[in-house]
Amino acid sequence: MGIVVTDSAVGVGAVTRLLRGEREHPAVALRYRSVLVSQHSIDRDAVWRWSEQPDDGSEKAAILVAAVPLEVRGIEAVPREVAPGTLVFLHPHRAASVTAREAGTVMGAWIPWDTLDEIESGVDALAERIPVSALGSGLHAFLSSLLAQSFARTPHTDHLVERLIAEMVFGVLLEAIPQSAVHVARATPDVERARSLILRRRADPEFGVAALARELYMSIRQLQRLFADAESTPADDLRRSRVELARDLMSRSGHARLGVGEIAIHSGFRDAAALRRAFAWAGLPSPLKLRNALRH
Repeated sequence: MGIVVTDSAVGVGAVTRLLRGEREHPAVALRYRSVLVSQHSIDRDAVWRWSEQPDDGSEKAAILVAAVPLEVRGIEAVPREVAPGTLVFLHPHRAASVTAREAGTVMGAWIPWDTLDEIESGVDALAERIPVSALGSGLHAFLSSLLAQSFARTPHTDHLVERLIAEMVFGVLLEAIPQSAVHVARATPDVERARSLILRRRADPEFGVAALARELYMSIRQLQRLFADAESTPADDLRRSRVELARDLMSRSGHARLGVGEIAIHSGFRDAAALRRAFAWAGLPSPLKLRNALRH
């Protein structure tokens, strides 16, 4: 899973092993619950190969920032030069390679994909190279300070740092979406209109938060604020609505022959694994157990 390093003194595979609780360390690595911040030495012309990860709920995305020039080859056929200090985004479901043009250091933040994945719903592809912005510079400075300073840590501070890093990375990626993919609001609909759209479109696996925002003529940020006022999020409402649809389908005698995977597809989930994760999120037993209970 993740990066394999060739021609480099530091194995970046150690980073993902740290996320699973193992003890092998790169140059510097600090774990904040599910988020990891790390720094690595890298040789000139060293190649970091980022492989696709299985869609099983354990995927990690990464943000890299190097003190040396990089070359990134990913979704675009032509490699792109990345200046020192520019953020590089590594998507868990898209292979990429990063080549160092000089010897130096690379810093990374490793974040669970399930905290970020709603951002690209309806977006063709997020670029690997993230344009420089005030928020991106702030993320760079914050990660640098975490790696450079030692301070007393508690479970509470680790939780706060985890949330802050995830929110900053989410904001950086949100800024990187082309403006053509985000519509300016013509009017401010209420949450009930948004929820009505969710009910009508929830069975479509391609319908996500970005698509909901477009249909409401809102930006994703505006949509999130709208749901925040109702003490929810658009992603949570959509997931909850799909779980309710799945439970309803399981209880209907006419759908008794459908397998869990088919129930998942008819409920707007991409596969059975996504349905199982959503049931666990909702505090329900597994889909198979629930279906068997409803039949008896």
